[in-house]
Amino acid sequence: MRASQAGSPTTWIAIGALAFVWCAARPSLLGLATPDQPPLVTLSIVGTSDLHGAAFTRNGLGGLPLLAGYINNLRAARASDGGAMLLVDSGDTFQGEVESNLSEGALVVDAYNAIGYNAQAIGNHDFDFGSIDSPAARQLPGDLRGALKARAAQAHHPFLAANLLDAATGRMVEWPNVRPSRLVDAAGIKIGIIGVMTIDALRSTLAANVQGLRIAPLAPAIAGEAAALRRAGARIVVVASHAGGRCERFDNPSDLSSCEDSEIFQAARSLPHGLVDVIAAGHTHGGLAHFVNGIGIIQPFSRGQAFGRADVVFDRRIGKVARVQLFAPRQICAQQDAMSGECAAAGVPPTYEGRTVAPDPAVVSAMAPGLQRVRDLQAKSLGIALDAPVRRAGEVGSPLARLFADALRDAVPGADVAVVNNAGRGLRADLPDGPLTLGRLYDVFPFDNRIARMTMTGAELSRWLAAEIGEGRRAGLGVSGVAVRTSCAAGGVHIDLVASTGRPVHDDDRLIAVKIGAPTLSGGLATADFLGGVSPIDNAPVAREAFEDWFRRLARLPQRERDDAIRRSAEAEMARPADCVVR
Repeated sequence: MRASQAGSPTTWIAIGALAFVWCAARPSLLGLATPDQPPLVTLSIVGTSDLHGAAFTRNGLGGLPLLAGYINNLRAARASDGGAMLLVDSGDTFQGEVESNLSEGALVVDAYNAIGYNAQAIGNHDFDFGSIDSPAARQLPGDLRGALKARAAQAHHPFLAANLLDAATGRMVEWPNVRPSRLVDAAGIKIGIIGVMTIDALRSTLAANVQGLRIAPLAPAIAGEAAALRRAGARIVVVASHAGGRCERFDNPSDLSSCEDSEIFQAARSLPHGLVDVIAAGHTHGGLAHFVNGIGIIQPFSRGQAFGRADVVFDRRIGKVARVQLFAPRQICAQQDAMSGECAAAGVPPTYEGRTVAPDPAVVSAMAPGLQRVRDLQAKSLGIALDAPVRRAGEVGSPLARLFADALRDAVPGADVAVVNNAGRGLRADLPDGPLTLGRLYDVFPFDNRIARMTMTGAELSRWLAAEIGEGRRAGLGVSGVAVRTSCAAGGVHIDLVASTGRPVHDDDRLIAVKIGAPTLSGGLATADFLGGVSPIDNAPVAREAFEDWFRRLARLPQRERDDAIRRSAEAEMARPADCVVR
């Protein structure tokens, strides 16, 4: 064709006719109904969040094979009416239960791959595992985000993090299979999915694992990514958000009177109307099924015991969302009451979408190899047996915290004192009598905090101990290296410290102290303001590995010496205080 002919009326009429025929043959590309498609199509958005490694049914609730049974029923229902289903997770997926912890989340990803997730947001506790573990479940040197990156590479769906930035460049992180969003096609409709995390994410995990990262504000990150997805053809936009809220009632999705004014509500109000259709929220462990600024927000509590659902009805005639229906969080029941349909300890198999729910054997099979590796690790002996349990709490301190404080001090040559404060959730179980295994140690302390040390004065240590005891946190306290003597003084508790040599510790004495590194919400064993200046030791081991090594060294001692050492460590060296009035 000559240039003079390119713009002729005849040519443009021909091109226009061809374009009309092409579009008529592919109306789904424009979001329009074809003659053999219904004008209204239902897309079910299912959201899970805050699984925390709870891959198996407990107390008749949850479990990934059972979740898959519910999902399979909903997928079948949508397939029968020409619709589709999308499944997203909103983070904090791996850290929590021993089966997931000992596999650094690999077992859960195996299950998610079998269930068929479309996307997964990254949560703050998804950073907790640090670097990749060795086959012996000990962290290898290297990238302290290695475990998270390995889980992303293992997944058949992308991990999403639109507001996770490299602090040096200010750009979104560029890790394999980690991206800000994705575009999928469901029932011939393009759907954009964005992932974000709470602005507090990096302050709510192990600090060493997130150095060099920063979090951008939620609303601008969502708005920018949603606009790009709309330009790319997305007719529906869904956000998987590891930021959420909490409501007490679910009978009226437009009634927010029972809700907290949360981070995700504030972000939703900041978004242009109509830009985002559904938010699948998480992080706060609350429940949501409410509209904010026209956006349907769902959230399913935590630990895999429920899921959220929003049905988006799309009108192909106009290429827009017609309405969104929200469902209260749906419990995942192993059994339900035959009359009420509520979860029950004994009853009949649950039903969902008109079908009986059955655990999916494909998910069981997918997890089986990883689960066997975990069971082998759990059974791994530490070479020692305890003739009596070591309790978390005692009348004058914590025998278990005292024992672990001895292990910490032993791990740092030259340390004068070590402290463990179990007033929070750090030590999660008593250490039982009988053979000590890696699994039993994990049950007590599943966290990957590293050892930290500091230099302080005797006066600083005394003031901190007085505050802990005065605030009622004595029962969880363990101290190694000094004996603690308490008495009443004006205004509260007075502390005298005596070194292991028998010499009093003076106020101006300089001490090398050891504790479990902070900050973390999952197992901070000392208050964040302990003494200031806390820093991890260079190449410090995970604290749990120091405990493991300590027990293995004890195992090499003769039986009597071993028993005496454990007994001495477990004895709290704090005299019972008088009843002091603390103002």
